[in-house]
Amino acid sequence: MFDPTIFDNIKVVCEGAVYDLDLGGTIIVTDRQDSIELSTMSRQYSLSFQLGGGVGATACIRLSAGTDDLAGEILELPRIRPGCRIDLSFRMKITDPERECPAIQTNMENIWGKETKVVQTLSYPYGGLDSVFHNGIQIDFERKFGEEVIEDLPRLLEHMVATLEDLLEPLY
Repeated sequence: MFDPTIFDNIKVVCEGAVYDLDLGGTIIVTDRQDSIELSTMSRQYSLSFQLGGGVGATACIRLSAGTDDLAGEILELPRIRPGCRIDLSFRMKITDPERECPAIQTNMENIWGKETKVVQTLSYPYGGLDSVFHNGIQIDFERKFGEEVIEDLPRLLEHMVATLEDLLEPLY
């Protein structure tokens, strides 16, 4: 009989929690990807969503497990501590990076804590006449998670929704 991995168990609970929020109208799921990289036998799963109005910032939760995690768990290798990475990202457009980015950074630290790594990456189309920047905001917990995180997934998603709400409010 198939014994689901840590990745599978976290994925199922995460997917259910996200689609519950979608069904309740809190968010709208805008993208879903479920990939297996056959050359390395690694897995990745992501769900992207926006607030119920469907405008503004987009959030993405990404789960990933590498070959060592999957093999270590399936083969019960004692030297490997298997787990699953959880990475969060947010995308939005801004017009004044000098003012908006510090405010976003402060808001992120207030929601996610100062010990969590927050990285903002700005981009814009070359030759664009408008002054709109694309801000990609990454939340990196810099560790792997085990099944103990399953009970915290609904709270994690609540924080993601709160972050989206915060990103849509005027920043200054």
